[in-house]
Amino acid sequence: MSNKFKPGDLITLNDYGVFIGANYQELVGVVLSKPYNIVPPAEDQSEMAFYLVYDILLDGELIKMIPEEFMEHYK
Repeated sequence: MSNKFKPGDLITLNDYGVFIGANYQELVGVVLSKPYNIVPPAEDQSEMAFYLVYDILLDGELIKMIPEEFMEHYK
C-alpha cells in the first residue's frame, strides 16, 4: 500500500477526478481518512483487483471512496 496521502493533506482532483461531478477541478480539498481498500464487483473472479481510496472534504461536501489515482497534492 503506497499511502500517498494522509489525513489533513490538501489535495486537488486531477483529470480523472473531475468525473466525480460538479466543478471540482479548481477546488482544494482535505483528506479526512486514512487510505482503505475497496474491491469492485468483478465478473471474472480469476483477476482480483482493489482500489486504494480516501474520504475527502471538497467544497463543504463529504465525498467517500475517492481513488488515490484521482487526486494530486495541492501545490
